[in-house]
Amino acid sequence: MFKVLIFSFIFSMFPVAYAAGDMVVEETHIHIEKGVVYCDVQTFNQEAYILKVIGSGSPMTVFWQFEVLQARHYWLDKSVVSIRLGRQVIPDLVTQRWLMRDLSGGVVKYTNDAEEAMHFLTQMQHAAVVDVSVLSEAMNYTLETKLFTYEGENEDESWWGSITDWGESMGSVNLQLPLADNNEQK
Repeated sequence: MFKVLIFSFIFSMFPVAYAAGDMVVEETHIHIEKGVVYCDVQTFNQEAYILKVIGSGSPMTVFWQFEVLQARHYWLDKSVVSIRLGRQVIPDLVTQRWLMRDLSGGVVKYTNDAEEAMHFLTQMQHAAVVDVSVLSEAMNYTLETKLFTYEGENEDESWWGSITDWGESMGSVNLQLPLADNNEQK
């Protein structure tokens, strides 16, 4: 009887685990335009946390890391390109405005909407990752995306922080290069 009870309990947990595992927590899409690989990425599982932090008046800094890896069969994958794009939101509770700063390009905007500031941190649209001239058509590549979040204005620059902070994986996408047209090369 005890074995049947345990057996039924274990199988009753599978639909719950499947339903929780089926929930989308991030989206990563790539597209190639004019010889450049662009990435659109968004995270859904950080939204409540980030909204709570910036709503309470604390600054929030995020870094999106994009890494293109060349697949190798008998060795570790080779990192071809790795870029890190940063964004920061600094709240001003007196005026109820949020300063949104793109740390990579220096663009600064203001908003009166905390959700707009949160979306500024949790999604990256049309981020240029790599020029296709760096990649070979004969190789297989993967684009891995990670999100690093820091409560406050700066990331943890201590040696311990660099060892322990691995970021949150936003997934990986196979990078397929379009085949060059033989008529164009003649």
